[in-house]
Amino acid sequence: MFDLLAHSDLWAAVARGIPVTLALTALAMIFGLALGTVVAVMANSHRPFLKWSGEGFAFVFRAVPLLTLLYFLYYGLPNVSFVRHGPFWDVFFRYSFAIAVLGFSLNNAAYLAEVLRGGIKSVTRGQVEACVAVGMTEGMALRRIVLPIAFRNSVMTIGNELVFTLKATSLASAIAVSDVLSNARAYGKIFSDNISPYIAAAVFYILMVALIDLVFNLIRKRSVM
Repeated sequence: MFDLLAHSDLWAAVARGIPVTLALTALAMIFGLALGTVVAVMANSHRPFLKWSGEGFAFVFRAVPLLTLLYFLYYGLPNVSFVRHGPFWDVFFRYSFAIAVLGFSLNNAAYLAEVLRGGIKSVTRGQVEACVAVGMTEGMALRRIVLPIAFRNSVMTIGNELVFTLKATSLASAIAVSDVLSNARAYGKIFSDNISPYIAAAVFYILMVALIDLVFNLIRKRSVM
């Protein structure tokens, strides 16, 4: 039953999906963190329109299941004429990897916005008043003091979101992205083995998560020194 685990071809085939998995994770985190920061600032704004828009974005994309979002973007949007015949079809929407990056980024942005929103609220009024006292504008205080403190206070939660994103990338195989899980499934179909390829995939996911945990534990230790 486990004979394939002794074959290097199996490990090599599944490992070929690692660059795709890592690239999808990295891009989704980069774009998600950038958008999530904007949404968090909007949700903390005193202006009602910005506050409601930020809170609404975070609520909607946390409420919609990630697989549902991926299916909508991959199978639903092509049926919209202005998307199918629009300028971005050939350069973006026709590629499953790009769709996966978009879906994961929107999902990440919603969760990271909530994380950073809490981080922003952790900045004390005294720290903000000190910024004003030295002549900083609201925007300068936000960029130089508030957001850096919010990121520092949220670093471990962001690390947890990175782990979640890495594992969630396995859903991208549902829209034809050749990641670790997709390669394992394809190899299993060839050899009619529904166990060994998934064990190999699980081993690679465990190793990648262990590496992420190691890196963020080092970051946490440095941040408290």
